[in-house]
Amino acid sequence: MKKKIIILFVILFNLQPIIAQNSVKYNDQDLFLSGANLAWLSFANDIGKGTTNVEEFADILLQIHENGGNSLRWWLHTNGTVSPEFDLNNKVISPGEYTIQDIHKILELAWEREIGIKLCLWSFDMLRSNLIPTALNRNILLLTDTSYTNSYIKNALIPMVDSLKNHPAIIAWEIFNEPEGMSNEFGWSDIEHVPMSDIQRFINLTSGAIHRTDTLAKVTNGCWSIQAMTDVPTTSLRKISEIEIEEFTNQINTKYNFNLTSENLLKQLQKISAAPNYNYYSDERLIASGGDQDGILDFYSVHYYDWAGTSLSPFHNVNSFWQLDKPLVVAEFHMKNTLGILKTDLYKILFQSGYAGALAWSWTDNAVTQPNDMLIGMKYLWDNYKESVDVLGIGGDWPTISILSPSDNTPFSDTASVNIEIEANDLDGTISLIEIFANDSIKIGELLENPFILNWIPAENSNYKIFAIATDNEGHQRKSNIVRIVYGTPPFQRFEAEKFTIPTTGITIKSDLTASGGAYTELRQTTSKIIWNITNQLSSGNYEIKFGYRLSFDSPKGQFVNVNGSRITELMFDGVVNKWLEKSLFVDLVSGENTIEIEPSWGWMDIDYLAVPVDLVTDIKENNKIFHNFELSQNYPNPFNPTTTIEYCIPSNMKSEMSHVKLIIYDVLGREVETIINKVQSPGNYEIQFDGSRLSSGIYFYGLVSESFTQRKKMILLK
Repeated sequence: MKKKIIILFVILFNLQPIIAQNSVKYNDQDLFLSGANLAWLSFANDIGKGTTNVEEFADILLQIHENGGNSLRWWLHTNGTVSPEFDLNNKVISPGEYTIQDIHKILELAWEREIGIKLCLWSFDMLRSNLIPTALNRNILLLTDTSYTNSYIKNALIPMVDSLKNHPAIIAWEIFNEPEGMSNEFGWSDIEHVPMSDIQRFINLTSGAIHRTDTLAKVTNGCWSIQAMTDVPTTSLRKISEIEIEEFTNQINTKYNFNLTSENLLKQLQKISAAPNYNYYSDERLIASGGDQDGILDFYSVHYYDWAGTSLSPFHNVNSFWQLDKPLVVAEFHMKNTLGILKTDLYKILFQSGYAGALAWSWTDNAVTQPNDMLIGMKYLWDNYKESVDVLGIGGDWPTISILSPSDNTPFSDTASVNIEIEANDLDGTISLIEIFANDSIKIGELLENPFILNWIPAENSNYKIFAIATDNEGHQRKSNIVRIVYGTPPFQRFEAEKFTIPTTGITIKSDLTASGGAYTELRQTTSKIIWNITNQLSSGNYEIKFGYRLSFDSPKGQFVNVNGSRITELMFDGVVNKWLEKSLFVDLVSGENTIEIEPSWGWMDIDYLAVPVDLVTDIKENNKIFHNFELSQNYPNPFNPTTTIEYCIPSNMKSEMSHVKLIIYDVLGREVETIINKVQSPGNYEIQFDGSRLSSGIYFYGLVSESFTQRKKMILLK
């Protein structure tokens, strides 16, 4: 009996839980981090160029503030293609020209709104296989060669930390986003790999440098799964059904921009499941990897997605279960019903389970999570646990403002006066100024006192979006709702059908000098569509659109018109045969992305263009097709004299991909005649006009050449 008691005592002693800490020290407060991942507005491009979208950051931060949130996770270098700055020897020489000032702008906005920022330096994206070789090679050196690591620390990291130290909006510096994804031990197949020991060393050396540069700074690291952050064993991953593995494959490919098959993913999960749990980021193991006694983490950050099941889930296991000696923030998860738990309960469960934060994924990458769901989670914590999430900063109440009239989508004659009535209030001060704008940047008036009413006569016929900005006595500003009006008859802008056509059986691009733009799309009997993808920054509304067309055979011809994936009508194109005509209709468009399609019903006619109001369009994407491979299209017109258009595509399957491409003209013997493109280009569709006026008539070839792709096509010059 005595022996059994001793054994039981040893077991109980070894299982004594480390007391979990459910807060992070920020603003000299012990706070639960209640917030969101941004994680970027422009992938890997938010800093370093001096073009950071300050207005959009301000709006997002204010929404988080007003729903009781206190934190935002934001990615900085990410893959190293924009910042930091490298020399020709692949060593870092500076943070980048605008990097520090770009970060500082956002930190200032955040602190005004009492939001702390978790600054994530790098992501596993730095080793994506399809980065341009120069960027990939220097990133591998950065991780594996301490001389390159130290050049980054000395010339970029320390200047950044030193310039920004003590800024009240910095919660912590995060070294990596999911570095396990680029490791030999756990890495994805689309990523180059290095040993976890190199990743540990990099974290140790960079963390030590941060701590010595700013003794008050906090450092963390965004771990891909609790499996790489605890020594506590867990059960193997549960058996996953075929339906689930397909769902998980879609989720992972969408989130990470991978091209994994279900079979690839299953093998990856089986590999991961076989590995034991191991905390790579404990103080002892980080110091052992790099030798820097200051190179430790101040709190842990972990990510969770439901492919990992309940055994690795923070929603199904309390924080103390993992036996960690530091606070643990759950820094990525989807806002969706998760293995029996409602999405509305996710923030609450993390708080009640002893974790130190909840940051859902993500504000801008929202294929699964919607911003409003995150805000609801933050608001619950504010309403029920305010003392644990309230940042005692410089905030105060912000003004409220709304446009009462005119109502949205109001039409006005071209001689009318537009009466704009505004309501604005400030609970803890006064409204000092109301500024009224049309179409983003045209200031049409200022108002200093109530009633806030402005009479405005626009200078020209157009679609206008009207909004106002209220400034209170403390300098806080808020933007009103946007109201769209139609003044007179607005001008239209044409978008040529041939530029939005993927030629295939039954749908062809043809040249015709009488057509708008000198070409058109010939529809025959086909299942293919012409698709215009439009970015509309105006508010939702009913808009007039127009199609240019020609009836080449007989009249009428009916074709389906689809808007945003829904068939809205079969439009009857009628009129004189063999003459270019125009047909209009009104369609409902939403703010943001819209697609407009012509889908053949009868076919057998010609489509020239889509015309939309000039002020409606801020961007339009040609050829609405996702290319996972290089593609070189047939030139048009062909034969030509003396100019022709050549189109090609660079794969768009990876956000971080860049490619060095050449477009070369060859004679019939294969000799190079001219190189018309020789540059590094980002993913997308490209077109270039080739002028053959200096060449003699005959057969020529044009070729697209990259490091992994070569293709040639024939063209004929007839003079």
